[in-house]
Parts: sequence; structure tokens; C-alpha cells
Amino acid sequence: MTALGQMAMFLSSYSPLFAVFALLDSFGSGWPARVCAGLAIVGLLLPLGVFVAARRLAPQSLHADSAQVRDGDALAYIATYLVPFAAVTATTARERGALGLFVLLIAVLYVRSELFYVNPLLALVGYRMFQVTTPAGASVVLLTRRRFLHSGIDLKARRLSNYVYWEERT
Repeated sequence: MTALGQMAMFLSSYSPLFAVFALLDSFGSGWPARVCAGLAIVGLLLPLGVFVAARRLAPQSLHADSAQVRDGDALAYIATYLVPFAAVTATTARERGALGLFVLLIAVLYVRSELFYVNPLLALVGYRMFQVTTPAGASVVLLTRRRFLHSGIDLKARRLSNYVYWEERT
């Protein structure tokens, strides 16, 4: 996935926070609240574009020697990155700048660490994360709507990055 796609997924993962920022006027009332509301709305739509683009990738065979659920990653993400921001109200320009800088820092780390698959909105629409071990011993992340993933299963999935695959089930 390109850096642009990863930034889109970051914005998507932060769209609930931007909605809270808008509702609480965290960056101030008026245009700052409207910008936050706009980012929240755009963030809700971005995964659709990312997955439409991902459909152009050819599905690859993926054999899961073993699989472990990683759904807790999204909850940890919410608890550690989103919830602390929800209570913040920046009243001065300096506080708003610091808050904006911190969100930007997290965005850069999110993209550089290829954590785009950790997205609470994906969980809301039914995606689960699994840590899959391949026959070669590689450890990859699979995004899928499957409730269970049995060891030894053969899958068809699209490779989104070096170690992240997406299974589109119809």
C-alpha cells in the first residue's frame, strides 16, 4: 500500500476522534470545529476508496499454518491513542498547535510503522485481524470477515504491504 493509502487509513482510524474534537470544540468553535467534522466525515469514506483500489491487485494464495486473532490491537489503539485525546480541549493557540503537532507525530509513526491495518472502523464493519504463520515461517497479518481461521487453511488474499493481506469475501 502506498504512503498515500496508509495516510488515508490513518485519517480513517482517527475519524471518531475528529468527530469528538468537533463536538467538544477542542480546537475552538466555528471553522476549527467544522474542519474536524469534515475530517471525520471524509475519514469514514476513505476505506471504501482504499479497498476499491486494492481490488485491482491480483489475489494471491496464502496458506495459514497457524493463525491467532489480533482483534485486541484495535482496542489497544483506541485506548492508548484515541481516548486520551477525547478529553482535551485546547483553548490557546499554543495548546492547539501542540495538539495538532502530536496528532501529526502519531500519523507519521502510524504510516512508517505500517499500522494502517489497525483501524477501529474496519472492526465496526466486520473485519477481523489474524496473525498468520505461513509454511515458510513468515508472520503476516490477514484482514478478513471470517469469524474463525483454522490452521492449515488455504486462502486467496490481496497483498496490501510486505506483511499485510486482505481477504475479500463475497
